[in-house]
Amino acid sequence: MSPVHPASKISGLHTHPGRQVLSSFIPTIEWLNLDGYPGQIARCRFSLADYQDRCFGDAGMNLPDHLARAVPKRRAEYLAGRYLARALLAPLGFADFTLQRGEDRAPQWPQGIAGALSHNADTAMCAVHRESGLGGVGLDVETLIPAERAEELWAAIVGEEECATLRQRPQAFNQLLTLAFSAKESLFKTLYPQVRCYFDFLDARMVAIDTQQQTFELQLLKTLTAHCHAGRRFSGRYWHESDAVTTFIYL
Repeated sequence: MSPVHPASKISGLHTHPGRQVLSSFIPTIEWLNLDGYPGQIARCRFSLADYQDRCFGDAGMNLPDHLARAVPKRRAEYLAGRYLARALLAPLGFADFTLQRGEDRAPQWPQGIAGALSHNADTAMCAVHRESGLGGVGLDVETLIPAERAEELWAAIVGEEECATLRQRPQAFNQLLTLAFSAKESLFKTLYPQVRCYFDFLDARMVAIDTQQQTFELQLLKTLTAHCHAGRRFSGRYWHESDAVTTFIYL
């Protein structure tokens, strides 16, 4: 059973009569409840076929300069994530807040807010909660890596011993590799606002997967800060929907 429960879907968010283009691009926002998480998670399915640059203006945002030469797919993903972030931040006192990108390309969340964004081909997700210190949140949605591609990519995602352990499990290797990839992406998003340094997929390893509870555990193999030291373990949750896996870590 998925640890995430759909709370509600809200359509008709685009009240301005001239915003039908935006409504076609993002018809609804779905609010998700995650047991034990004090913040909120939002998800939307966006239609790349209905994306136009005017969607930024319809959403009350400007097309950023750094997307001037980006392909429409990248612009669409960016807007969908920022649109969700704005919807989640408004009830927290940040009405009409536009999430900017910093020099390190990381989202610049408001002071006292921890947040995470993710997207795949047609889905965007965002999680936001208040935090006052070393809290963080990581969220990642990935489309299943095809079996043949998994055999080509695994060495960049998991170490040899980690790979051998995954292959011993009854689940398909490409499913487990997708889970490991997504989990490590979520860990990076959780820790980067604290540590402010980059670390690689091979700097953490998957040490536990519980398919019944849909949980996992990662262990850092590299010391990033005194608080995020080698050996520290992080627990997360995951769920499968169709050909996608979503992972979530909350501190």
